[in-house]
Amino acid sequence: MQIATGTTSHRSIHTATKQIINDVIGDINGSPDFMIAAYTPNYREKKEYEKAIAKICEESGTNNIIGGTFPAVATSNDVPTTQGCSLMAFKSAELDFQPPVSYSNIRLNPNKGADKLVKLFKDDQKQNKTGFFLTPGPNFPPDAFNGMKMLDTIFAHKFRGMFNQIGKLINRNMGKNGYGVTSFAYKILKKLLENGVSNTLGGATIDLDMLSCYQFQGENVFQNAMVGTIFSSDTLNFGHSWAFDKSQRSKTFEISNGLKSSSYVHTINDKPSKEEFLNVIDIPENLYEEAFKGVAYASLLYLSTLKSEDQGNLPFVSVCHPILEGVISTIPEEILDESDRIAEFCTQSGIGVQKSAYQCAKSAAQGIDNPVFGLFINCSNRLLIAGDKTEQENKMIAEALGTDIPFMTLYSGGEFSVINHKPVYAAVSVHGMVAGYSKSPQKNVVF
Repeated sequence: MQIATGTTSHRSIHTATKQIINDVIGDINGSPDFMIAAYTPNYREKKEYEKAIAKICEESGTNNIIGGTFPAVATSNDVPTTQGCSLMAFKSAELDFQPPVSYSNIRLNPNKGADKLVKLFKDDQKQNKTGFFLTPGPNFPPDAFNGMKMLDTIFAHKFRGMFNQIGKLINRNMGKNGYGVTSFAYKILKKLLENGVSNTLGGATIDLDMLSCYQFQGENVFQNAMVGTIFSSDTLNFGHSWAFDKSQRSKTFEISNGLKSSSYVHTINDKPSKEEFLNVIDIPENLYEEAFKGVAYASLLYLSTLKSEDQGNLPFVSVCHPILEGVISTIPEEILDESDRIAEFCTQSGIGVQKSAYQCAKSAAQGIDNPVFGLFINCSNRLLIAGDKTEQENKMIAEALGTDIPFMTLYSGGEFSVINHKPVYAAVSVHGMVAGYSKSPQKNVVF
């Protein structure tokens, strides 16, 4: 089995591509069976990514490739970069990769996109299999919040039943225009579960400016597509896990009233939500207005956790913006329905982020005696929290897996996976998959 990884940094996408081809594809004997390519978004132009991916396909001799753009990318053997690219290449007789699929209208028709992944699972006859897919992440044009103003009206407060239906239309429109991923990602997970998929790793491409993001499949470069594949084997197993920094919890609050169809919160602790939101996190309103009023696409994000009956404490993001009176939450309607609506604000730390990355990798590798590679989807907000300690987080994953085990980390705009038959849609978290040989069961010895 040959697995090669590498990360390179350069302000020129052409130079970065040339270097990554030399470093990674040059380490594979012949054409790779499959590759994951991840670029940072600073190169901007779609045609630049098209040229880069076409060059990788040409030089490698295969179009069996998926990937996308992320604010930071990392591999096990190099320093993470926020201006460059990472590549992971595989060649193995023990590990199969289904030809990657894509669905270009995933924001509006998530079920049809999920059907393509389901078909890959059903067509694959190997004993062990898992999925890997990427979607577009948040994209905020200047008028992104204007479409939600009607949810602040007195009618929305009084006639919640009717406005839940309007909220669904607004949520669909938000998905169509790229404002978030809540409206479609959870539907993908549910469709996979309904069809017997037990484990799959998923994440969203993103630009921290929330202006553009791209997804790759073969030589195709998309802006609003799902791309995905299936890993399968008769000899290798796949372990999955996820974690977030639970070390510093603060005040609890109740999501009193809102429109579940659009995850829009009208009241917190039975008080107007924006006013109480700022009060709970102790930020003066004048400071908040000064920071965000003049910036159309920026907002105040805060990590919270919600206790789900089925999944325990799930982290989500609360979004507050001066143009709105309510607070937007990244909670899928299905999770909100089965929760007790008691949430808790969390403050994360660089050390806590590192420890949770270690915990995720260690847990995913449980039961695997000899890991051969790892793949991680890590929240871009955790990237901001880690700051210049991102390299240390990468080292923690290496410590958990073993210093010689190749892995790739993609910093995403959403983390959503199926793990052990459960949908995990969580913000500011890290999701991981580790492949390797299972530990041999202990045999009873009779003396």
